[in-house]
Amino acid sequence: MQKYNIGIYSHNAEMPEGFDIYFNYMKDVTGIINKPVINSHNIISCFADNKTAKQNPELVAYSGKNRALRSEDKTLYCDWICHSHKEYYSKIFELVKIADKSNVAGFHLDSITMPNPDYCVCDTCLKEMQDNNVNINDFRINQTINFVKQISKITQKELSVTLYPDPFYQERYGIDIAALARYIDYFLIPLYDISYQSLYWLDSLAHGFYKILKKPFYIMLYAKDVDLENLKKAAKMVGRYTNNIIISYDDDKAYEIYKMLKKLENKVRSRF
Repeated sequence: MQKYNIGIYSHNAEMPEGFDIYFNYMKDVTGIINKPVINSHNIISCFADNKTAKQNPELVAYSGKNRALRSEDKTLYCDWICHSHKEYYSKIFELVKIADKSNVAGFHLDSITMPNPDYCVCDTCLKEMQDNNVNINDFRINQTINFVKQISKITQKELSVTLYPDPFYQERYGIDIAALARYIDYFLIPLYDISYQSLYWLDSLAHGFYKILKKPFYIMLYAKDVDLENLKKAAKMVGRYTNNIIISYDDDKAYEIYKMLKKLENKVRSRF
């Protein structure tokens, strides 16, 4: 028998009953901060912060060609703060401290790295690399680990982080999976598509994470405006590799997936 854990990932503070786990935004990439959502894993978009980037452009990461702003780097979906500005850390730490006093279930840290492999080579980062005699990959990995490590010391509640949907080259973004695993309880992996009409890529990526991760992980599926039948097929497929599935941005479709997978529990032999 395979026991599924099904959850939702949402901007809505009101949570429908019946799911196994909940993720709700406390701070999203716009920089807007909401009240802690009790009984939920509160999502904090860490270094993706449009509001701070606009108010304090000197904090924005730099690639050598562009600043990490949507107006300059067209590959970005939000604006990104450089890790070397430690005064920005205190803003995130304070959010965790405030929410930790509430009855939240835990914290999920999103955008903990740089937006892509070109960042950051601002003057501050280059000086730190030179002073510590490290290359850019090791430098970014150390920054990410130290940031998550400090948050793990602030709270004893469950802690998770987002991984990029790449099971083989996380170091490109400043992530060392084995090192991060020491400070968190599980990973969340967004394998998002706007249709899920073709699923071979989904199978490949889900299988890749299944092979390499020793820590528990949830696969996240995007539900907004996605055909329900396609979403069901996608959920069944990733269910081969994890019994932990999160449905993002559509609570009604999430409930349909929940009902489908719960019916399968007695019919599917567990491999986890």
